[in-house]
Amino acid sequence: MTSTILIIDDSPSNQQKLFTWLRPTGNRLSFARDCHSAMKILLRKQPQLIIFSVKQPHMSAQRLINKLQARAPMAKLIGILSATASSGGANPGSMQQISDVLIEPLCQEEVLITVSQLLRLQRLSMENDYLREELAFSSLAAHWHTTGEYGHEQEIHKITIHKTS
Repeated sequence: MTSTILIIDDSPSNQQKLFTWLRPTGNRLSFARDCHSAMKILLRKQPQLIIFSVKQPHMSAQRLINKLQARAPMAKLIGILSATASSGGANPGSMQQISDVLIEPLCQEEVLITVSQLLRLQRLSMENDYLREELAFSSLAAHWHTTGEYGHEQEIHKITIHKTS
């Protein structure tokens, strides 16, 4: 299954490495040099995964993470941290909002494993949601079939709540 990955990094060498390493995976890749161009891309595309440099010019890491989550709420986030730099204004709470972190200099094997694991987790999560929904409606249909009753508004409301939990 092909996924869309958005990469936000102002380093041409990181962009080139990530392109070279991720292109053979068959996923669709989009690149942005900064958070502003990333927000424009997110108006057109909903990636399953966003890889971004935590240290961005003109925006704190916390603000960037909040914007990414607002525009792409289902996407998994991978932050790239420099081994020598600070976390770019990210507090421990915001770092918990990130699915994983890569430390520069980037390692091909680590990048590929991390991306593969998070995309797999994303697919399994979506499949789990679908199966939970199917189970809720199957239970309702079985009840209707065996009792001939179509239930009360409260029962339907309970099933709807169960489906979304």
